[in-house]
This record gives sequence, structure tokens and C-alpha cells, in this order.
Amino acid sequence: MAQRGGLGPWGVALVCVDALLIVALVIILVTWPDSSAAREDPTGDAGTATGGTAATDGAGAGGDGTDSGETTDAPQVDVPEDVLDLTGFMLPSGNIWCELGNDAATCVIESFSYSPPSIEDCAADDSGYRWEVSADGATPVCGAAPEQPGGLTELDYGQATLVGDILCESTTDGPVCRSVTTGHGFQIARGGTRTF
Repeated sequence: MAQRGGLGPWGVALVCVDALLIVALVIILVTWPDSSAAREDPTGDAGTATGGTAATDGAGAGGDGTDSGETTDAPQVDVPEDVLDLTGFMLPSGNIWCELGNDAATCVIESFSYSPPSIEDCAADDSGYRWEVSADGATPVCGAAPEQPGGLTELDYGQATLVGDILCESTTDGPVCRSVTTGHGFQIARGGTRTF
């Protein structure tokens, strides 16, 4: 009569495979990204996004145009040492230009591929072109893209300008404009926007 109670080679293999699957599951659960955390963006700031991550100002990648509704604490603002003092500028692509005052800035994007944000009492055709930031926050503004003023200085990618409380940085992912005192701001690009 055969003796029972010991595991044969197939039994041992099955136990080893089970153990490896359990270890893999634990590793996945521990390293899985937290879906409730705010999304990361190219500059490392978290905030609210529309149309996905703000994509390259020139070509850009479209998104679904939804607003995640997530808001986070405003980040600490570091002013670059070589900051300029321009009250108006355009990005090298020519698609986005901004005007800065002591307390607020408005940027205009002439062409975009994201779904425009919904603004109360504003037609969809007049939404998504203009964005404004102040110490109180950043928001889209109702209105079609106005004519670009003549004589704007081209702010090269990597350069920044500071006027009063408003700092704007030119990046390949669109301008990032924010209040120095509160950190509230926005980033706009052909493929998407975000506010923080």
C-alpha cells in the first residue's frame, strides 16, 4: 500500500507558484500609485487639470477636456535670480501671449486642441482662450482671443518675468503664471491646461 501525506513534486511546485503569486500581489499593492493623490505635471506642481497634462505649446496632445476638480495647497514660489521685468510677452511659438500687471496677469492662447472649460453665462465659442491669475486664484475668462498686441517681447523657453506679485515662466509646455505671495496660478498649452 502506498504511503500518503507527503507532497509529490507537483504539489511542491504548486506551493512555490502560490507563494510567488502572493509575494507579487503584496509588492503590487504596496507600490501601486494612490489614485486619490493629485496628478504630477512637468514642473512638479500639483493642481487641477483640463485636457490632460499641459502639453507642448507647439504641437500638443489633446485630452478629454474634463476637469478633475482636484485642488491642492499652492506650492512655494521660487523667483529665479535672472528674472526679467516684462509687462507683456509672447512664447516662441507665437500661439500664446501674456500681459502682466502688479496684481494680475492674463494670458491668451490663440489655438488649442483641448475642450474649453465651462464658464457660466459664456458661449462655448468664447471659452478657453483667456486665463487670468491673481493672489485670489486662477481661472479661465470668458471671451474670444483678442488681437495680439504689437511689439511684444519673445520670452524664450526657460526665461521668466516678474511684475509686482505675478511671476510668469516660459516653458516648452506653455507659460506657467502664478502669484508669488499665494502660489495660485495656471499653465496653458495647446493640448491642455491646469490651475493650482
